[in-house]
Amino acid sequence: METNGATKDRAKGPKAVTRVLDLLMLLAAKPDGLTLSEVSAAMSVPKSTFLDTLRCLYENQYLLCTDGRYRLGPSSYHLASQIVTSWSAPEIIRAAVKALAIETGESVGFAIADWDIGQAIYMEAINSRHPVRYAMQVGIKAPLYASAAGRVLLAYASEQRVDSYLDHGHFRALTGQTRTDAASIRAGLRDIRAQGYCASFGEMLSDTAAIAVPVLGPKGKPLGAMMLAAPLDRMKTNYDRFLNAVTEAGRKASAG
Repeated sequence: METNGATKDRAKGPKAVTRVLDLLMLLAAKPDGLTLSEVSAAMSVPKSTFLDTLRCLYENQYLLCTDGRYRLGPSSYHLASQIVTSWSAPEIIRAAVKALAIETGESVGFAIADWDIGQAIYMEAINSRHPVRYAMQVGIKAPLYASAAGRVLLAYASEQRVDSYLDHGHFRALTGQTRTDAASIRAGLRDIRAQGYCASFGEMLSDTAAIAVPVLGPKGKPLGAMMLAAPLDRMKTNYDRFLNAVTEAGRKASAG
């Protein structure tokens, strides 16, 4: 049977730290603040569990309390500012690309848009360990309209940028599946924004499929697209697993 002291010590461990971080995340989405009862209900934790925690965070200015409502305090915003300042896109993205390649065993890359030439350019690339694979290398280019990564870059670009690209672009069929009509491409971009990813089957290379997701910076600004590519048969067999893996990798590589 646990003593009160043991219980208190356990409350100060990793679980208590996680609750503090969860609390800060909760209040970050509630600019008007929450009462203790609302915090307790939202986090499914008894009110008594949070009393000492709230008091400590209040005393250290991580929280403010006005009329019984808790809000983020100046120390929380200072911490957030320090985190954003130290956020390093290249290192985080490189790590996410490597982890995704290891997890899936497929070719993975990170691309940015070169709007002057209408191409997605891969800044990070890892080849699959399978003998039959999509060949990836740093510096490889792919048309924005025909590639999964390129369409993600289009989908998350400004409306003015997309209009200019679609009005002046030349869209050649690379396979029988390639979309070459501006209206069809634009409709596909709306779908990508709605679902948060682009899945392409045989649109750039007839025997290859790819899934791409956006990678976002600290203020939600698109930094590029993370892409996983594989032969059609392996993609179809592992589609759900690959989609979940690349979506999670894109989330981890993003700042938000």
